[in-house]
This record gives sequence, C-alpha cells and structure tokens, in this order.
Amino acid sequence: MIKSSIYIKLTTLLLLVISSVFTINIVEAQVKQYTVEDFFKNSQFRSFKLSPNGKYLAALAPLRDRYNIIVMETDGLKNMTAVTDLKDYDIDGFFWGNNDRIVFTLDKEGTESFALYSVKKEGGRVKTLVKPKISWGARAIRTASVIDRLPEDDDHVLVSYNKRKVKYPDIYKLNINTGKLTLLSKNPGDIIGSLYDHNSVLRIKIELEGVIQTTYYRDNEQQEWRVFSKSSMLEEGISPLSFDYDNTTLYVASNKGRDTQAIYKYNFEENKLGELLFAKDGVDVTSPIFSYAKKKLIGFEWQDEKPHIEYIDDDYKRSFKGLQQAFPDKEVVLSSTSRDEKLAVVMTYSDIATPKFYLYDINKKQVKFLGASKNWIDPKDMAPMKPIEYTSRDGLTIHGYLTLPVDYKKGSGKIPLIVNPHGGPFGVRDSWGYNPEHQLFANRGYAVLQMNFRGSGGYGHKFATAGHKEWGNKMQHDITDSVEWAIKQGFADPDKICIYGTSYGGYATMAGLTFTPDLYKCGINYVGVTDVAMLFNTMPEAWEVQIDVMKEQIGDPDDNKFMESISPLFHVKNIKAPLLILHGKRDPRVVFKHATKLKSKMKKYNKPYEWLSKPKEGHGFQKEENKIEAYKLITKFLDKHIGDS
Repeated sequence: MIKSSIYIKLTTLLLLVISSVFTINIVEAQVKQYTVEDFFKNSQFRSFKLSPNGKYLAALAPLRDRYNIIVMETDGLKNMTAVTDLKDYDIDGFFWGNNDRIVFTLDKEGTESFALYSVKKEGGRVKTLVKPKISWGARAIRTASVIDRLPEDDDHVLVSYNKRKVKYPDIYKLNINTGKLTLLSKNPGDIIGSLYDHNSVLRIKIELEGVIQTTYYRDNEQQEWRVFSKSSMLEEGISPLSFDYDNTTLYVASNKGRDTQAIYKYNFEENKLGELLFAKDGVDVTSPIFSYAKKKLIGFEWQDEKPHIEYIDDDYKRSFKGLQQAFPDKEVVLSSTSRDEKLAVVMTYSDIATPKFYLYDINKKQVKFLGASKNWIDPKDMAPMKPIEYTSRDGLTIHGYLTLPVDYKKGSGKIPLIVNPHGGPFGVRDSWGYNPEHQLFANRGYAVLQMNFRGSGGYGHKFATAGHKEWGNKMQHDITDSVEWAIKQGFADPDKICIYGTSYGGYATMAGLTFTPDLYKCGINYVGVTDVAMLFNTMPEAWEVQIDVMKEQIGDPDDNKFMESISPLFHVKNIKAPLLILHGKRDPRVVFKHATKLKSKMKKYNKPYEWLSKPKEGHGFQKEENKIEAYKLITKFLDKHIGDS
C-alpha cells in the first residue's frame, strides 16, 4: 500500500504522462527568465527502462524530493507504483535483474562507496546485496559495480568488488535475490580489467605494472593464459571491447599505426589486428552497439562536434531513420529495449531541449509518450550550444562550444563571459547537449565558453599526450587562448570575464587566477585541486595501482619544486580577483583539505573570497536542496562581479 503523500505524487506523475499530449505551449514575446529551481530541481522522470519481457516499465522519479524507483505496466501505462521509499538519498541508477526484481545502486553522502540493492517490482522490503563500507582515515573505500548482467541467468550478475583487499577488486557472482557472493576470480594486485564471454567464462585479463599494460587471453578455462598484447599505457595500443555472440570473434579498439582509435576484429591466428570495421577521421571510436535478440554487432557510436549513431543492421537502420524523421532537430537514442527487441524506450534531446521519453513499438513503428524530464522548460527560451574551434599559440586546433544568450545578436555589443574548463582532465571532454548550468548562465545574460584543451579525450593519441605534464602550463595556455579568441570575436567584454570549473576545472580556475591574474575579474572553484602533490597522497587506495601512469601524466609528486610551480595554493598571493569556493566535506577524489588550505591562504593574504561547504556531500553536490543553494550563490556571485547588477 502506498503512503498517502506518495500516492498523491504518483497520481500527479500519472496525470502528467496522460495529459501532456494535450498540453498547449504559449510562446512569449520576450525571453522568459527562469529560476535556479527551474534548472536544478529534480526532473519529473529520469531513465525509463523496460523489463526483459517488455511488460513493465521502471523509472526514477522524485518522491519526497529524492529519486526513487516507480514501476508501471507497459500496456496502458497503468498501475504506477513506488517500489522504493528513500527519504535521505537519491538512487543513482538501476536495471532489471529479471522480470520480477530490480537492482539499484546509491552512494551515501558522496563517499563513492557504491552499494547494491534489489527490490521486487511490486515493492516491499529492499534487499541489501552489497553494503557500503568506508574506512575514511585509511582512504579505504569499498565499492561494487556490475560488470555483466548475465541475461541468460535470472538470478545472478557479475560484480567487481574490492571486498577482500581494498586496493584491488576481485570478480564475484552475486545472487540478486539473496545477496550471496561467490568468488570467481582473485586479483593478485595488478589486474585492472577483465572481459568475460557470453558463457560467463573469463577470457581476457589486463595487468598493469608501472605504466606497462599486458593483456592476456585464453580460449577456455582449461587453457593457460597467453600474452595478447603488451604496451605502455602512454603509447598506442589495443583495448578489448567485447566478444561476439559466437564467443570466438573479439572486437577491439586500437590506435596502432594510426592516431585515433578505431574498431577492429582481432586475428588470433596471426595475433594481430584483423578487419577494420569502423573509424572516423580526427576522433576516437570505441563504442560498438550489439543486439541481444539478433546476436550480432549492429552499429557504432562516436562523437565529434555532436554525438552520432550509425547502424549497420538494415532493420535498425530503417527504424532509426524513421525515428529521426519523427523527431527532427533532436538527438534520438534507444536507451532500453525488451529482450526480444520488439519494444524500446526512445530518449530525445538537444542542446536546447531537456530529455523526453517515448515507448516505441518497433514492429508497428509507433511511439507513445512516456514522460518529460523537465516539461516546465520551453526550448524556445534556451540558448543553442554552438561548436567552435580556435588555434592555440603553438598551432594546435582546439575544439569547444559557445553558448550565447538567446536574445544576443552578433555585433550588438560586448557581454560578460564565463570561461568553463571541464574536469578530468585526461580522457574526458565536453560534449554537445543540454547543460542546465550553461542555460542558467545564458538565461542571466552571460556567454559561456567551453574548450577541449590538449589532454582531453576523443581527439586521438597525439592530442591526448600533448597534455602530459602540462598542468598549469600548455593546458592552461589553451584556456587563456580561448579567452583571447572570444575577445577578438567581439562578443566578450574583456572587463567582465569570470573563470569557473569543477574538479580539474576548479584547478584550472585557480591556475587562471594565480598565473594570469589580470585576465579574470572573478573565479569559482568547485571541488578543485589546489595542491597537486596532495592529490597523490590522498587518493583512494584503489587508485594506487595506476599511480605510475598518473606520474607520467601529471608529474612526479616527489619533485617539490615542480609540484609547487604548478600548484595554485603556493601562488595565492598573486590573486587579484574575488573567489568563490565550493566543496563537499566527504569528497574522496579531491579531499576537503584542498579547500580548507586554500581558504587559509586566502585569509593569510587578505584576498576576497566566499565559501560554501556541505558536510554530507562529496565530489560535487548531489542533493537537490544543496544544488539549488549552490547555484543561487553562484549566480549572485557572478551578478556582483561581472553582471549588470
């Protein structure tokens, strides 16, 4: 029985599903100003997923202001039921373990000690499968992640879990009904990856010693392991992706003999790359798409300026083309399918449109609206994200995105600019799509500039390694050069530029304020690195296997002179602009000490700053009320220092 308060919310959600088809949107003459809550309150729906038999849909929806799981029947979208009732935490993600039970994960208080739970589709008692566990003083974060859902086994999944030794995970078979764990493969301490075939046989393991990655292969469990490939993680190499359903053909991504990653079949007889299946000039391709029902490879995903999907299967190609015609000017994604692939959940979105979800009958070629993430946001009021590129001072082409206010006309004058470098930094990139931060800023009259500086992922090996040991130097120059580009374009007011970033982007914010103090009028450091050497000695123990790779990417933490030269904490006296610092006290990646040491230095040198910390948040605020508080403070800070007010 659903409690009355939840019942009312579920009734409201169901009415939204039923009535939204009949909603008429009235276009206003002027751009509407939205509130912070409009952008950052929880979505009405997030992530619809079909049960294997296609008879049920599950989704995340806000109940008691926390994301919980709801279930409804596919036929008629009726009998909506809340199957969880979490009051303090949001569910991060979920999937159908079988037709009757849903597996979900959550992170309590930002520690990234992800636990696993399951619940029946009718609701009832939640079963704890893997408990969260953290020994904070020892950086001992235990976390479990599902690596194979085992579609042929309704009772089990495979998980990677550092239960036995915190520094490295083993592979277990987990019973999703009882929580029983069966150890399948012990990690001797240097295994960083494993690949099972479709019969749940461990066929590939990846070992890391220093920076040398060795991949081993075997045909079956009785066979001895043999070396499949061996190379430095910093050089070109081969990455196993998946076995085909014949359990013989292996698909890999590789940049051997080329700069960007492409997808190949591997030739085991000659122990070398086989047929090249898919590649795109200038960008990496590492994501094949498979069909469980057809038991074959059906397409590929990649991104350049925008995300792309290319199907090679005729049936999927026709269906996808029809969906693209039905939803022009939208990106279309088949985000979930029934096991027989006769039903699918279709998600549509764009840079100005928040996600919407539809139920797609593949045989009948019919779609039925399921729900919108944020139907109170009108795409006509949102600002397009325009791909841009510029040349760095040493000749590299840097790609990025520019978001201008909806009512800005070229040549109409100069406006305030927010420079927004991404986190990571290695292997990560900014991508095209709807971004609530940028829409908030554009809605307030600010331009927002993103750049995929050297070291960012997706642009090939040379571009990625060009960022190695360049924190605060060439990577930062790329950000500075983006500002110069924006000023030359004529839209950016050089007297109203603020730099804002999260994680590595927070580091780049501090590097911008300390190394180029005359360039920015303010800075916002959100969970950012301030002391680079401290990043090494405070990282979670499970990361330590890759410490030599990090040394090659960032620098030697024992080289005090170099570390201090690139660490903004040691250059705070150079800061001329006001600073806003935001950090979660439970952050396991960039520990809270980065913020407190920065705060002390700001006080020491009498530098203006504002501060927001939260005791039960980690690497970025997740709770709805904390996100809203943070962005209200951010917009107030921006308005004060570079806004018209």
